[in-house]
Amino acid sequence: MAFAGTHFEVSPPLSDIVKHFYVMQSGGDFVTTTAHLSPNYEMMLLFNFGAPVRFSFAADLLGSMQIDKVAVLGPLRKMLNYELLPETDLLAVVFNLDGFYRLFQVPADALNAEQLHQLDDLWEVLKRTPSSAERVDLLKDYISTATYPAEEGALPLLNGADYFNEPLIQPAKAIAADADLSERTVQLRFKKYVGYSPKEMLRFLRFKQVINNIEHNAADTIDWFDLIHDFGYHDQSHLIKDFQHYLGTSPETFIKQIARKEFCTTKPGRRY
Repeated sequence: MAFAGTHFEVSPPLSDIVKHFYVMQSGGDFVTTTAHLSPNYEMMLLFNFGAPVRFSFAADLLGSMQIDKVAVLGPLRKMLNYELLPETDLLAVVFNLDGFYRLFQVPADALNAEQLHQLDDLWEVLKRTPSSAERVDLLKDYISTATYPAEEGALPLLNGADYFNEPLIQPAKAIAADADLSERTVQLRFKKYVGYSPKEMLRFLRFKQVINNIEHNAADTIDWFDLIHDFGYHDQSHLIKDFQHYLGTSPETFIKQIARKEFCTTKPGRRY
């Protein structure tokens, strides 16, 4: 068996919480490879049923950080590097906006090891389950029963999420105006329910558009000055700064060494 990555889509009402499930599996003859995941702001709950998976961020080499049984990653403010091994068997739950908060009832940066260990029994059940589809079905049932309704304070953020697709609108200000809140309150609620600020989201979405543009064009046809103009960067140094910030490398190095070699981006969401 070669490496296989499989998406499992989600239907309402669970799709308000989970964006999708993603399964990564490889055979015993698979050659160990380092893969790269573009920065993204979705929270991910990972179940690892194979050997521990080493990971690092941006330009850092793989070291002692590893995913054993259950792990939470996100928001990914830097590119994730991770090791694909023979007999890899990983299942990722990718959350929508406040979906992570609705399951764990804490902000992303407040989750502690004890709360994560509470999922060990679930991991054992999933480990004994023979197929990926059955594992996903079990997780769907678990999440559907374990999550809480969206809190009232999160509703203005969810209702205003489409503002992030409007380049002439400042989302935090628009959401604040719609909900009769202060802009500071909107910013604090983003941090609580989603794990990042509106400003971070806007910067990331622009950079994600740049990466998507590069992925859909041959390397020798990329005009960096067109990218700077089309996506609203001030100049070349501004674009380079974002490459360093998110990927830990230059645009040219990204093209030569990373973009065509086991680099993937998350699927678009309903709102971005």
